[in-house]
Amino acid sequence: MARRTGDIAKSIELVLLRPRATSADCRDLCELALTRHVAAVCVPPTHVAAAAGVLQGTDVKVVALISHPFGGDRPEIKARACVQAIREGAQEVEVVADLAQFAGGDPTYVRDELRRCVQAAREADTEALVRGVIDTGVFDDRTLRLLARAVVAAEVDMLVTSSGLSPEPNDVLDVELMREEVGAEIGVKAVRGVRGLDEVAALLVAGASRVGATSADVLLADA
Repeated sequence: MARRTGDIAKSIELVLLRPRATSADCRDLCELALTRHVAAVCVPPTHVAAAAGVLQGTDVKVVALISHPFGGDRPEIKARACVQAIREGAQEVEVVADLAQFAGGDPTYVRDELRRCVQAAREADTEALVRGVIDTGVFDDRTLRLLARAVVAAEVDMLVTSSGLSPEPNDVLDVELMREEVGAEIGVKAVRGVRGLDEVAALLVAGASRVGATSADVLLADA
């Protein structure tokens, strides 16, 4: 059965990634999110309070991007950033894993740092959700499976395939691989430069529960 446009829109998250994005840009993104009835907006910590002010009382969630895009902050810094974002109105936090530590031969580092963020976020708000961001476009399949297991072991609520600024993943194939590895209990968010709702639908069929998009006007032009 074909998905209705409204069903697809509620699987989309609009991401504010422009390095010079202003508070006005954030408000515009939130207004677009409300108009298009998407699932969430994802913004840097400095824009969380503004986004929460616009979206309070609506069904569009605010997701804070933590340690974006490279994940190089110390775990304690990431954990504190999660707590601060939740206090300012974020319902979910999206934490970029330190993939340099993983690539350097420490497979437990990602698990432990994400677990610390999960604990801190849930102490701040028992309803808060935590995501772990990896970059599927820079690893082979065997390594991706190991990385996915580390993320699952951290007890996050969702695995995210990309920060949005790294080499793009192999879209459907990587989503299928991640869904196979994490099972049905954890969400999978696909992040890439989608060019229309048909591409979003293909990612959802492959196993994504959310799709992150940075080019909102192009993405939703056919809505």
